Amino acid sequence: MKELKIALIGFGGIARAHYAGYTLLKQKNAPLSLVAVCDINPDQLTREIKINTSTKPVTLPSDMHTYTDVDALIANEDFDMADICLPTYLHKEYTVKLLRAGKHVLCEKPMALTSAECEEMLVASRESGKKLMIGQCLRFDTSYLHLKDAIDSGKYGKLKALTMNRLSALPIWGFEQWFRNTSKSGGCILDMHIHDIDMARFLLGEPEAVSTVSYDGETRWQWENTRLFYKDVIISINGSWDETRGTAFVADFRAVFEKATIMRAPDGHAVLWQENEEPVDLPKITEYCYAEEIHYFAKTILEELPNTVNSPESACATVKLVEALRESAAQDGQKRPYVLQ
Repeated sequence: MKELKIALIGFGGIARAHYAGYTLLKQKNAPLSLVAVCDINPDQLTREIKINTSTKPVTLPSDMHTYTDVDALIANEDFDMADICLPTYLHKEYTVKLLRAGKHVLCEKPMALTSAECEEMLVASRESGKKLMIGQCLRFDTSYLHLKDAIDSGKYGKLKALTMNRLSALPIWGFEQWFRNTSKSGGCILDMHIHDIDMARFLLGEPEAVSTVSYDGETRWQWENTRLFYKDVIISINGSWDETRGTAFVADFRAVFEKATIMRAPDGHAVLWQENEEPVDLPKITEYCYAEEIHYFAKTILEELPNTVNSPESACATVKLVEALRESAAQDGQKRPYVLQ
């Protein structure tokens, strides 16, 4: 296989970010091509959608194959990989369907609504012999990669404290308002807070204990503060779908080391602060995280490489950790020992 042919399934808000990634990869002559787009609502293929990270209007090329039914896509289109950008409650169903149809699958985060559904997806991947990856895009983002390098290398000493924030108004752009239905989205704690929960695991592994306090609004778990306890550091993470509409989306961190502090600036770049020195903007490692995750997964397929950065088993483990956070929240933030089962 010299080039990977890809079908994008779902063309809502997050799919526009993926589409921008494919556009960038095409400009760089990456060995992959987006050959088809499928959405149950044909109007989605043309209308503008504004999400919290912002997207631009999309005009699909005239030669792009479009579908409104996944079964018709499978029956009529020649493609190797499906990129699933459907609502969370559909992730398990369509991931399993596409894997068993002989397609590799990149599925948006969170992996599924429950860890039990995640396990079903893992079984389908193993039994089909097709690769599966979940879109934990921060693992491919420059600022977080600088943070991981600083922790792994120890070049600024030990990590002393890490605070992460991901704050937004309640999403209003989802298909049939699915974000507002907790049984379909899992609430902010599963849909958005999970980014930083996954990043904590990526940086430091499994915590020894957890504590989460939360409150409900229009959805359950609409705001939460999580503390993850490691041997030498406590990570504090804030997540919110309860910000005043119109305020800027926030996705930042502040990591305090013995010899330096690294911050994620509002525009997404990493800033290094060292004592008695001017702050320094750290250089780009990746250009666009969605393009990077797509390119990485494509490479594991084309070159038959193991996924050492973002395995589906790890994504399943992140969902299991979120489930433990919910248990703590149900007990008013009780600190609970944590062991990955």
